[in-house]
Amino acid sequence: MSSSLNVIALISGGKDSLYSILHCQANGHTLTALANLYPTRTTNFDEDINSYMYQTVGHSVIPLYEQALGIPLYRQEITGKTVDSSRDYGTPQAGQEQDETENLVPLLKSVMEAHPEANAVSTGAILSTYQRTRVESIALRLGLTPLSYLWQYPLLPPYTQTSLLHDMTAVGQEAIIIKTASGGLDESFLGFDVAHQRTIGRLSKAMSRFGETSNGAIVGEGGEFETLALDGPTPLWKKRIRIEPGPPGVMEGGQAVLKIQASTLEDKQEDTERTLDALRIPELFDVEFEKLLQVMDGGNDSQSFRSEDATLVDVSSGTFSTSTDTPISEGLPRNSTGDTPTVFTYSNLISDTRPSSSPSSPSRQLTKIFLRLDHVLTQWHVAKAGVNHCTLLLRNMADFTVLNPIYAEYFSDINPPARVTIAVGDTMPEGVDIMLSVVIDKEMKDRAVQRQGLHVQGRSYWAPANIGPYSQAISVRLPATDERGEGQDQHVGEVVYVAGQIPLIPASMEVYQEQGFRGQAILSLQHLGRIGRAKGVRWWTAGVGFIPASANAEEQVRIAQGAWKAIHTPSPSFSSDTDGDEEEEEDIDPWDRLNRNHTSTFNDNTYRSPLPDPTSISNPTNPNTTPIPPCFIAQVHSLPRGVDIEWSASGLTAPSIHFNRNLTHSNLTLTTPTSSRSRFYTLEIREQSDLDALSRLGEDSIKEWTSATLYAGRGFEGTATMNWRGVQWIPCLKVWGENGREVRAVLVGRVDGDNEREGSVM
Repeated sequence: MSSSLNVIALISGGKDSLYSILHCQANGHTLTALANLYPTRTTNFDEDINSYMYQTVGHSVIPLYEQALGIPLYRQEITGKTVDSSRDYGTPQAGQEQDETENLVPLLKSVMEAHPEANAVSTGAILSTYQRTRVESIALRLGLTPLSYLWQYPLLPPYTQTSLLHDMTAVGQEAIIIKTASGGLDESFLGFDVAHQRTIGRLSKAMSRFGETSNGAIVGEGGEFETLALDGPTPLWKKRIRIEPGPPGVMEGGQAVLKIQASTLEDKQEDTERTLDALRIPELFDVEFEKLLQVMDGGNDSQSFRSEDATLVDVSSGTFSTSTDTPISEGLPRNSTGDTPTVFTYSNLISDTRPSSSPSSPSRQLTKIFLRLDHVLTQWHVAKAGVNHCTLLLRNMADFTVLNPIYAEYFSDINPPARVTIAVGDTMPEGVDIMLSVVIDKEMKDRAVQRQGLHVQGRSYWAPANIGPYSQAISVRLPATDERGEGQDQHVGEVVYVAGQIPLIPASMEVYQEQGFRGQAILSLQHLGRIGRAKGVRWWTAGVGFIPASANAEEQVRIAQGAWKAIHTPSPSFSSDTDGDEEEEEDIDPWDRLNRNHTSTFNDNTYRSPLPDPTSISNPTNPNTTPIPPCFIAQVHSLPRGVDIEWSASGLTAPSIHFNRNLTHSNLTLTTPTSSRSRFYTLEIREQSDLDALSRLGEDSIKEWTSATLYAGRGFEGTATMNWRGVQWIPCLKVWGENGREVRAVLVGRVDGDNEREGSVM
């Protein structure tokens, strides 16, 4: 377990903010203080201001939590209003009118002054990016670690929408409904314990009648209802709260509010069922990844996960050129720009264009790289905010902690680019400690890229937090073909750049050590899948697993590629368990009994989209088979945090995608979103003729890459026949192709075709 944090708990009185405290304690953290924001005092102190950010209904009860939990409470008045209503939130500009979010700053500062040991803040966000990004922004500005243990809770095992409510029931948390704001709910729900089985049944039926069954409505995440926590398990709850309700108040739009006439504290009775021992911690692995781990761990032979024709080629056999006197990187271009109508790339930036007798420090090199990047972006009229993906190559991973703050200062926007960071050791050019490559999707007159980030910076059970200068993923819309019909832009889809994923336990951010390399390969692959699902990915253009230098690299290649193949192969054995049982007869609402024939059935199972999505993928070259995204393994010097694997991939969200494997060159693949001009290639380079294949594709021969990455092994020799514009290169110790064969290099690239010439190259 990670070191204990001292937590300031943001509470609104609602079920989620109080329940998240239990998870903070379960993860070994100490509750230091409670913090709350309340509305300006009016003649009616129970007035709800309908804040987008804060729950304020029932705020008159909040002072009782200090004694109920035995924890000091700090409060601050809400003086701002909703100024920035965007989904993602960042530091406000100077002179901007104060947003209500900024009221958190003086509140948390007052707590930190009274409790200097405080170093974390918890929030009850479940699905609301709006709330999560605002708390994270404030917390990180103040040096506090955000904790969001309920984030994506319905998408975690057991994958049910009501799992949160049932888990609250198990620990004895009582939270009554005090406001309804959904067409499916009325004042008859007021005062009922939301975690009671009968209330859960009523909510399920009500939500299904109005089609609100898959967007967090059942837990009130969309504002359908709000709650007030009155009791919970020991030792957190020292006393319980009792309220004296008045008549319900019906407001505009059909909203109903429970008026609270009085509230008091009362002693708790001994109740062995209301303890923290009953708190359920979501399983670390999704069902299909847990099954995969068991299968691969049960039989140490991973041969079953490999293609029958897979063989390992010994680099010392003479097949490849292996001379290390001249590193492969010496023959490849640096500081190379690529500019197409849709994408701008700047590849393998270094700080100095000529060797120096006294090379500068790594931090000085990175500073000069950013100065060079700024100059080039200005020269090419490209905005820094449009950088969507970065590859950061280091000579020594030990420099990472020094370089990261410099990187963070440069990429300080709300959604910084996705990033892959690896150390390549002495395969780096002599005198160079850092290289940086960037990819920018360009805005055009007739094409808005609609850049959108996924930047979760709070610890949770979902996926590792990005408490740093990179996003989990950045998505941008692909360029469409001119043949698209009116209103078909949504069918073009997006390309999703995903940051490199390493095997960190999301709740603690510690490296996963169990199950050896298998465990790390599968957990980091799960992170990639969860992020892909969150961004709507239906297909990976390619997956690349980086592994560090080791004596058993071949075995790690087998395991990593076996895991990739198994998790992307449609098979009932790797599907998640579902339970479609309906509610018990006694939980059926009387209204439903009368109108049973007209009532929709509530499906409690949370939908998790398949990845890859077989309904979106076609394989024209072999229509009788279901394709698997290509997977390659690249061995480098070392990886962040000393882990054994880092997965890198880009995904596509288009509803219709063709995947072709070239009939003449089986080591060449093409992925094409059907309504886009973009084509995505992978090519295993075993010998010189493989590169020549790219120029023998007829009228679709590749003359210039929109963007591409070359993973070059020591046996690779640069060639003047290849157009390097738009290509970044990563020097590797070894590279393995799809079937476990060692190859000289792998090329993964994108070409945005001309409007006049579309079609398949296969």
